[in-house]
Amino acid sequence: MTKLRILRFLVATACLVAAASGFAAPDDGLLRVHLLWTNDVHGHIAPEPAKFMNPDFPPPLGGGASAATYIGEVTAKAKASGDEVLLMDVGDMFQGTPIGNKTKGSAVIEYFNAVGYAFSVPGNHDFDMGRENCERLARMSKFPWLCANLVESSTGKLVDWVQPTLMLEMGGIRIGVIGIITPGTKHMSFPKNIEGLEFLEMAPTVERYRDQLKSQGADLILLAIHEGLPFDPVAGWNNLVADQESSDRDQQGAFGSNYSRGSMNLMELVNAVSGVDIAVGGHTHRGYRAPWIDPQTHTMCFESFGNGSSLGHAVLLIDRTTRSLVGYEKADAQGTLITLFEDEIWPDPATTAVIRPYHEQAEAEMGRVIGSSSGPLGRGGPGASPVANLVTDAMREQFSADLAVQNTGGLRADLPGGDLTTREVFSILPFGNELDVVTMDGRMVRRLIESRVEGRSGGILLSGARVVIDPTRPDKDRVVELEIGGKPWDPDAEYDVVITDFLMAGNSGLGFLTSIPASKVTPTGVTQLEAVEQYIGRHSPLKVRLDDRWVEKPGAPQAPYLAKPYLEGS
Repeated sequence: MTKLRILRFLVATACLVAAASGFAAPDDGLLRVHLLWTNDVHGHIAPEPAKFMNPDFPPPLGGGASAATYIGEVTAKAKASGDEVLLMDVGDMFQGTPIGNKTKGSAVIEYFNAVGYAFSVPGNHDFDMGRENCERLARMSKFPWLCANLVESSTGKLVDWVQPTLMLEMGGIRIGVIGIITPGTKHMSFPKNIEGLEFLEMAPTVERYRDQLKSQGADLILLAIHEGLPFDPVAGWNNLVADQESSDRDQQGAFGSNYSRGSMNLMELVNAVSGVDIAVGGHTHRGYRAPWIDPQTHTMCFESFGNGSSLGHAVLLIDRTTRSLVGYEKADAQGTLITLFEDEIWPDPATTAVIRPYHEQAEAEMGRVIGSSSGPLGRGGPGASPVANLVTDAMREQFSADLAVQNTGGLRADLPGGDLTTREVFSILPFGNELDVVTMDGRMVRRLIESRVEGRSGGILLSGARVVIDPTRPDKDRVVELEIGGKPWDPDAEYDVVITDFLMAGNSGLGFLTSIPASKVTPTGVTQLEAVEQYIGRHSPLKVRLDDRWVEKPGAPQAPYLAKPYLEGS
């Protein structure tokens, strides 16, 4: 039994004895800080069914009002016990629901104000309605926004509506907080939405402010970051170790190859930067019921599932004498994530009153039935899920194009069976992206596909093509079969491709698309949402099926016509 487990056992035994004898439990020398957090709320503050658990009989979630009840109960108990409470959010606050989008985030900030958040960190999607709107939300918040790596590109200075750090004093312990946004924001936002902004690299920024906070007397360092942990912690750690072993640190820099690429995830970051005691992340929507603790730096990392389904809660154990973090306690038997089931955590009436007017206004038009589906449609791998086929087929049919492409991250929900409303389609496509029809030659089409299967990339969603991939082949040459409109790929042919303006702006690693001349790009003014709604109306009841438009076949021979060069200089 470890020292920490022995300590917990002795404390628990002492508490039971004290309770039985009527005396107060002895002081165990520990400060308990109830860490409560949200990440990737995406506007999900209203009550809603948990369709991700059971699409036919979804249990009701209480949303922000249930979270408020839980937060209030934890705060009351902590106060009675002499414990401390810290409530925080790490970004992607509003984009993704009618109440979030239609109020441009105001409803979410009003809710955060009412519940009593201590601070928040902006996420990449908090810029989806422009930097001016993001600044507006920060200024209407009754709590600070932390972001140490968000600067004006013209001056290199922090924007004046965030602060880099925060020093908290809790029970005599000083906790220094550093806020960080993923630098990937510059690749995931429209250029006009982040115009004039620069997102500094994470590792050197964290080091700088860690040292500054330590010099100011911080006992512990808390990293609040809109960057996430891997979906599989074991695979993530193995990849990290493999990258370390294969990279020449003298050439790549002190933080290894991932740092040099500017693509570190949270696991890689806390391994590269020592001296961070606790990290709370987001962005990947990957819930961890127990923290990831780095084997080398011992940083304790937390993250919850997104979309307002859960609230994170862990009890940090801090030794008052050594002023160090010695462990944590789970919030309940299920771990550190509290699912906000309405029948288990009854919504707080006062918070419901804050949310309801925004909710009713936003939902007024969302119940319109636009068609039906013969069964539920789910998301899956690249180009091979019913929802992906529905969306890309709708895009292509809308303009009678040769090809339609869509990034996997742009599809945010599944579809239920039965009647389909505007609300269900909005849940899939909440971003308001418009469609462009782009004339691309065969070389550009292949470059587009090949770029999305490089390294560990997951592919791209499409309609109008049949693609076979061999992931064991070298990067930029993994396509072994490619047919468009039933005919073999031709590097010299021209194809009409329907694509979102989001991707044409160079996002999702497709910066080379911005080199396409404006004369070959036709903005349609039609949103994806409109195209999909109209498609559903024409084809109801939907009977979307899987097909062979995207196949992975390791070891498959490459078709001879694909040996033709498609990159300049090849």
